[in-house]
Amino acid sequence: MIETIYDVVIVGGGPSGLYSSFSCGIRGLKVKLLEARATLGGRIPLYQENIIWDLGGAQGKLASDIANNLLDAAQQFSPDIVYNQQVKTIKKEATGFTLTSQDGQNHRAKTVILALALGIIQPRKLKIPDAYENLHYPVSEVINFKAYTNQTVLLYGNPESLSSYALLLQQVAKAVILVTKKTDFPNAEKFSENVTALTQVEISDFASEGDLISAVTLSDGQVIPVSQVLIHLGMKREGNTITFENFDLATVEQHGHDFIQNDTNTTTSTEGLYVVGDLGSYPDKNYMLAACMAEGSNAAGQVALYLDESAEANLIVSTHNEVFKTKNQALVSQYFS
Repeated sequence: MIETIYDVVIVGGGPSGLYSSFSCGIRGLKVKLLEARATLGGRIPLYQENIIWDLGGAQGKLASDIANNLLDAAQQFSPDIVYNQQVKTIKKEATGFTLTSQDGQNHRAKTVILALALGIIQPRKLKIPDAYENLHYPVSEVINFKAYTNQTVLLYGNPESLSSYALLLQQVAKAVILVTKKTDFPNAEKFSENVTALTQVEISDFASEGDLISAVTLSDGQVIPVSQVLIHLGMKREGNTITFENFDLATVEQHGHDFIQNDTNTTTSTEGLYVVGDLGSYPDKNYMLAACMAEGSNAAGQVALYLDESAEANLIVSTHNEVFKTKNQALVSQYFS
């Protein structure tokens, strides 16, 4: 079996990693994206029910909609995406880098883009299998709220977060059932008639049909038929320290944490390794969502130049880029349909 050596491996599937994938794809680079969790989206799920105003061209948009667009863009050029791959070591080789994950898998690449945060956010889960297709943990999973149109959605856990989800879901869902062990839900006065709030009760059992949860039994004996189940029991943060085996990266200490020192163009003290997003640090760094996307584009340009000195540092704008010609024609024909 011939081992695939990618042009670039991107470590991290948050906004900066997703946009790096898109930007590398435009340049025709062979991309692999490694995500430590079972889902993409990074930290956006933590505020996905909120409205974003500081991203150019997307002012006043729901964060979950922006995240879903980023997910679509990242996969536009068919990168290889591997989930549940927490990178533990990176080794510099004569032809590039070898990245080894927690389960011993090796990933080879000519270049690396690190798109990590300081920790991996994992949801606190119920003690039931994750395999149910309609069981979701919005702490780590980007939700497409419109996908729940005309469905019965049960939400269980933290009342503050569930109230925010309910205000969105009540506009599209057939019924929204809120369940918490606590005594009340914030903003209950804003709930529509299709929202039922059940307090001081918890989930005791599930009924299923194949890979779908069909009903939920509560501790007071109620059995509720459901289409979708969303669980929000809080989160835990896992460390994601990477060991650089045979090379060092310059770091800078800030707020009790070590950040990788990089330049505004995403380059680091090691050639062929680039940093985007929260893990990098340079003077006057902007940590807003728009800035991490600019870094993703810069990193793709640096990768292209590293692999081919004749490559263009700056791409032709998308309106005139041949990569999008066929896609644009198809979209224009659908625009008013």
